Amino acid sequence: GAERSGEVVRKAVSAMQQIEKSSGEISNIIGVIDDIAFQTNLLALNAGVEAARAGDAGKGFAVVAQEVRELAQRSAKAAKEIKALITTSGEQVVAGVGLVGETGKALEVIVSEVQEINHHVSAIVTATREQSIGLQEINTAVNNMDQGTQQNAAMVEEQTAASHALAQEANALEELLRQFKLGQVAPAPRASVAGTSSRPVASPAHALTRTVAKAFGGRQASGAATVQEEWTEF
Repeated sequence: GAERSGEVVRKAVSAMQQIEKSSGEISNIIGVIDDIAFQTNLLALNAGVEAARAGDAGKGFAVVAQEVRELAQRSAKAAKEIKALITTSGEQVVAGVGLVGETGKALEVIVSEVQEINHHVSAIVTATREQSIGLQEINTAVNNMDQGTQQNAAMVEEQTAASHALAQEANALEELLRQFKLGQVAPAPRASVAGTSSRPVASPAHALTRTVAKAFGGRQASGAATVQEEWTEF
């Protein structure tokens, strides 16, 4: 609308310029009419002078010359008034042209601002579309979270049901175990640790072997010593 108004204003400025031009031409024509009235007035004045010289024969012509002179004066006066009106109209046309020009400039500023607003609106539309896409992605993520939450809830319900079933089976097993009579088992003997009082003592057989070895000499003594060593190792 502002662009169309700007075009109308440009046409109005052109029309005002044409009116101003026509006013100038009318002023020129009025100037010509004023000159004609002045010349007619002079001619009527000369005709009156000639009629006065003619005497009684020129009285009728003198009356006609007087009428022509009055008409010429009236024409000159009207021409001056029209010229004054045309001059005033021309000044008003000039002022109108200036005002229309300022209106055109204001409309051009309005058009520029409207275009800038259009750019801002386009940017807002783009940002709104991006936000819409972001909201759709958020909605999809929330739906996925909702599905995961529902799955977790279903798993929790299944786990709760399994826990109840396990508790019931444990109670049943406890009931079955109560039917059995279980005796007390004797504790197993604990192994004792050897101390200083548990060292081995000398065997009486060793003393007997030594006595026999002293009683017999030679070979038997050596054999007895061997037997003594074996018994000692044992």
